[in-house]
Order: sequence, then C-alpha cells, then structure tokens
Amino acid sequence: MFRKLLIANRGEVAVRIIKACRALKIQTVAVCSTVDRHAWYTQLADEVVCIGPAPASQSYLNAEAILMAAINTHADAIHPGYGFLAENATFATMCAECGIQWIGPGARAIELMGDKARAKAFARQQGVPVLAGTSINHLQWAKIKPIATKLGFPLVLKASHGGGGKGIRVALTARALHQQLRVARKEAAASFLNDAMYLERYLEHARHVEVQVLGSADGLLILGDRDCSLQLHKQKVIEESPASILTANQRQKLYALTRQLLTGVAYRSLGTVEFLFANGQFYFMEMNTRLQVEHGVTELTTGIDIVQAQIREAAGEPLPIAADRGLHPNCVAIEARISASLPVRQTLFTTLSWPTGVRVDTGYRAGDRFVTMYDGLIAKLMVTGATRSAAVEKLQRALAAVRLSGLSSDLPFLQTTVARAAYIDNQFSIHSLGRWEAVK
Repeated sequence: MFRKLLIANRGEVAVRIIKACRALKIQTVAVCSTVDRHAWYTQLADEVVCIGPAPASQSYLNAEAILMAAINTHADAIHPGYGFLAENATFATMCAECGIQWIGPGARAIELMGDKARAKAFARQQGVPVLAGTSINHLQWAKIKPIATKLGFPLVLKASHGGGGKGIRVALTARALHQQLRVARKEAAASFLNDAMYLERYLEHARHVEVQVLGSADGLLILGDRDCSLQLHKQKVIEESPASILTANQRQKLYALTRQLLTGVAYRSLGTVEFLFANGQFYFMEMNTRLQVEHGVTELTTGIDIVQAQIREAAGEPLPIAADRGLHPNCVAIEARISASLPVRQTLFTTLSWPTGVRVDTGYRAGDRFVTMYDGLIAKLMVTGATRSAAVEKLQRALAAVRLSGLSSDLPFLQTTVARAAYIDNQFSIHSLGRWEAVK
C-alpha cells in the first residue's frame, strides 16, 4: 500500500479522498491555490503545499507545480479526483516518468476514451451504437457549416476533452451554432487546456444512463448503473442508482454493451461509460476515465467504498468484489447536488447544517467562505430507500431539513423539483429540468 498520497484537487472531492486514505492508513498531501489556503480540506490533510495563485491555469492545472509538490513531500502516489487534470494523459505520463503512481487508468486509455471523437470512432469499431456526429477540431466556419447541415439540426456542440457540462452548447440553427462556437471553444480551453470540439445530433427525448466500472488485473468489474437525466445547463443535478426505468433485460443489454466497448482495452481503475437511452435503444455518449462526481450513490447501493477500491487497485492489491455486483443493488440511492446561485453576492455560510440519517459530501462548514473561482458545488446530499418511492420521500424530507443561510443556493428549486408529480412518477427526460426551471 502507498505510504503518502498527494491529492491533485480541491474542495469536496479532496475531503472525500482524504477520508478514504485515512481508512487505508495513508498519509495525505493537499495542494491549494492562494484563495484556498484556509479551506477545510487543507486542515484535514497531513501536509499542505500552495501551488500557485487563484486562477486554475496557474494552480490546479499547473502539472509541473503539482508534481514538484509531490516530489518535495515524498509522495508515492497522486490522486487527481475529478475535473482539472483528472483526464489529462500527459499528466498521467509525467507522473509515471517521475516514479509516482497515478491513481487512474493509463495514459493510452485516457487518450482513447477521454477524447469524445476518438471514443465514438472506437465505439463504432466495437459495434456499439452511437449518434451521428463528428470532430470539428481546428476547422473554420466555412467548413463546419456544411458538416452541420448534413448532420441535421438540432445539434449539440461539445468539448472533445471536456466534462462537467463545460464547453457544451445546443444549437437549433446554423446561425446559433456559429454564434456559440467561439464561446464554447473559449470555455473548453479555459477548463481543459484544449479547445477541440465535437458536433453531434441532439435527441429531444432521452434519458441519460451510465455504468460504473472498475478495471483490475482480474478483468472488468461492473458496479452498477445510474440515471443522471435531471441536468441543468448540462450539469447533473439529481442522480439515482440504479436507473429505475430499465428492465432487467435492458440492464443486462446495457452491461453487455459496456463490456463490448471495452473488450481488448485492458482498462484499469475507475471509469464511467455514459449512454443516452431513447425508444429502447442505447447510444454510447462518452466515457469518463476517472472518479465520477456522483460515485456516492453507487457506494450506497453496493456497500463498496469505490475510492478505497480505486486506490487498492492502483497499489496492486486484490479486490474481493463480485463481477456482477451491479446486478444486485442493496437499495435505491438518490443524490441532489446543492449549488450556489449565480451571481454569488454573499460568500459567508452563516448557517450550514444537515439532517441526520443521510450522507452529505461537502467541502464547507458553517463559518466558511464560498470560493467562487472554480465551481458552484456546495454539497451532495444522498439518501437511500428500499424502493424509489421510499427514497424520493426521504429526499423530500432531507432537503426540507437543510439549513443554509448567508449564501443564495438552488436549495428551494431542488425542494420544488422533488415534489413535482413528473419527478415522483419518474416521467422526465434530459431536458425536463431546464423546462421546469423556466417556469419556476
């Protein structure tokens, strides 16, 4: 097992990884920007290294500064969390060259699956259905317009190396696509240091389902599935495990497609394979070659600490997990992401308390100040129930019991959303939350 692990991330996910390392008796090194010097996660870690000023490009995306911190603190492993450098193949290679274990898949797997265009081309080769789409890297508008016209509108524009909803725009017309292209490229470059874009057909009615995998020396383990259809501005807001809209046969088909996709890849570490589900058909969308934000609901339905499992796998330790674990969930788990409302006018959490009997993953406490530089996430609140109906009722009570003041958040919207008949009855699509927000 590793002696000391550096966490190349911040906030809630850094807290989560620190807790996993404590259980494994691994010392932790936190890195921080100047604006995060007094963040809660830096107080939980055994050591802290400031790696640069507030802009992510000069701190959390600064691979050289992070590696130097790992070398100077004698860390023997780096966990990238999610976002920032988590799917950066170059950084994974740099870690290996410095003799530091990268907690994640190898650079070749990241290069293959982390690029949306390459991943979809690979999926086609593997016989896995995908929506019509194409890479438009470095192309000028004069060449993009006929490609878009041939694909047919509406279209969705995506950052090829993106995640977390950044660098994504929906275009109903060629004019709208032209207007949004520059903005999307700029956002992708700022978030991922790469402005490559992918253009794809846009489904009006679909659900977003995904499969949690863990690759090890013994093969590919499937740990379950999730429904992440309730999204706002391309950011997931409410996630459920398992995806209750699937029949047993559809779930087995979903898992078979996941295995078919990764046949011959020898994939190692955690990963999430994402699909759109419409009219009984699954369409491969992308694969996230990292720990996923919503991993907690899978932990609750399987009873497996998958962050610890990811670290154990990287250390070469055996994983006593059944290969078909995802077929037998213990319960239904639902997560609601509580986020700051924009623009943020007040940053001090004067009150921040959570109900008992639920899981809350957060990087903040009462009295902390919200950091506006990076993302809007305040906390992830998770509940479980024997059935989806029981879990929904528990989620309604839990959200009503949250006490949060001093900072404007989406908590009221979440409370309204989970009380909607369409949500309770499981009748929604990937576009529903945006429409509900428009009439709130």
